[in-house]
Amino acid sequence: ALMTFLRMAPMFLFGIPAGALADRYDRKRLLLIGLLVLAGAAAVLAAVALLDRIALWHIAVGTFLNGMFWASEFPVRRIMLGEIAGVERLSRAMALESATSNATRMSGPALGGVLIQTSGLWGVYALGVLLYLACAALILPVAYRSAGAARGASLLIMLREGWRFARGERLIMATLAVTVIVNLWGFAYITMVPVIGERALGLSPALIGVLMSTEGLGAVIGALLVARYDRPRHYTRIYTGSSAAFLLGVLAFALSTWFPLSLALILSCGIGIAGFAVMQSTIVFLAAPAAVRSRVMGLLTVAIGAGPLGMLYVGVLANWLDATAAVACIALQGLLALALAAWYWPELRRPAALTPSARSGT
Repeated sequence: ALMTFLRMAPMFLFGIPAGALADRYDRKRLLLIGLLVLAGAAAVLAAVALLDRIALWHIAVGTFLNGMFWASEFPVRRIMLGEIAGVERLSRAMALESATSNATRMSGPALGGVLIQTSGLWGVYALGVLLYLACAALILPVAYRSAGAARGASLLIMLREGWRFARGERLIMATLAVTVIVNLWGFAYITMVPVIGERALGLSPALIGVLMSTEGLGAVIGALLVARYDRPRHYTRIYTGSSAAFLLGVLAFALSTWFPLSLALILSCGIGIAGFAVMQSTIVFLAAPAAVRSRVMGLLTVAIGAGPLGMLYVGVLANWLDATAAVACIALQGLLALALAAWYWPELRRPAALTPSARSGT
């Protein structure tokens, strides 16, 4: 739990400053620096593990550095992805990114387990060094250079401008609110899946692993469906509908006592997550002008940072009640909060004219 918190906390703490830095400096350079720092940290951890001197605090520092890099994910890498793809292909690019991310999320833990068993912890970090360096090598020849329109401006002024713009745009505020709702009351359910699998469904560890990996499979399927059938006028409806479908799937999973049904429900949760994740980036990208886009994406990163609080909350509820009741409780609360958000921001229910000329200024 501590490692998860250390990885997620920087998103909440540094999301907004990361967005301001991404508007001030060249994003490609920031991404390369981040990847090289992670490669260096992984190399140190690999060496310490190989010498059998590694301690928990070493891993904690590496996890926190990893979290600081991911705090720049939305204002740096995803902005680059969107600008390279262009507005007309934006949602497909985000969907492809989501599909590849979830595909590796399915295979990564299994590969990590095999490496720990065959070579030890140092092998995991050594592979990390190679992968981070490979990422840097892939980024290096990309023909991209951000304008750095805010170069020389005070970071504090940039932060104020970003917040002022976001606060005046109802669609952006609605999107941020739904992101907080889903991260606070939705994603935390995954921490209770092993407990529910063992105590409510009577599953073996292997079947619990299958249950947990099914969400990633659903997310890959959902991302591909979004890429195939998305329509710009319906982005907001896809976003809201996917969020509702995800929370309903979590609630139904908490009430299920039959493994095949639970498997199907986890798969549906993954499909809902894909629609939510793809559209949150797409909507914010299109709704914010290029001059403040990274700063608004930084706000989105902060909203995602509500996730660790949800994990702590569901853990407290599980201690008071039990895992099944705790997951059902957070899903019901999330659905209520989502309904209130959709009532307060009707923009979430209506078709939106998210076009380059109308909103993005690009």
